Amino acid sequence: MKRILSLLLFSLLCLGPLSAQEQVRHPLAYNGFSGGMMLHAGWVARGDVQVGLSSPQTIAGVPLGIGGALRVRFGDHLRVGTEGYTSSLGYGDYGSSLSIGWGGLLVDYCFRFGDFMPYAGLTIGGGVVENMTLSSEPEVDWLPEANISFRSYGVGVIVPFVGVEYGLTERMSLTVKADWMMAMGRSYSDFPSGPRCYIGFMFNH
Repeated sequence: MKRILSLLLFSLLCLGPLSAQEQVRHPLAYNGFSGGMMLHAGWVARGDVQVGLSSPQTIAGVPLGIGGALRVRFGDHLRVGTEGYTSSLGYGDYGSSLSIGWGGLLVDYCFRFGDFMPYAGLTIGGGVVENMTLSSEPEVDWLPEANISFRSYGVGVIVPFVGVEYGLTERMSLTVKADWMMAMGRSYSDFPSGPRCYIGFMFNH
């Protein structure tokens, strides 16, 4: 009997510290994920674009677009994931247009204050820019025009952002954020930059 009691006591002494260690969560342990869709608008501008001998046109205006993001949370503050959007801009006097589809990997840091969760982060990725510049009013539909220029190119982008999420329910939150997309590497004469503001819903798991 004494041997049995001694063995049980020894087992409890050994398993006690192990149980305590298992209950301590790593500060960067997996802590769920969230994802959702967002709409955006803003104001972007760049220098003048010239086609042939026509007068240069300034690229400036309100971009409109849609996209989404997916984030995995590690611990209580760090989130890593991916996001992607498409954004279109009309400019000039004759219906010129510029669009960019882009995406990349993101990392952000968040804090929770009641139902609010402010965050700030950075996305690094790339995209494709398509720019069609019209230097005169199109005359006849479905016929070639002389004063049109089309340009398409790939670009690396770096996008700092700040935002805040508001918890509507345990599973769904409203998110609002602002970013500023910049081209990496060389300078592009027709790559407009400026603030974009986003609003959408995120679903938490």
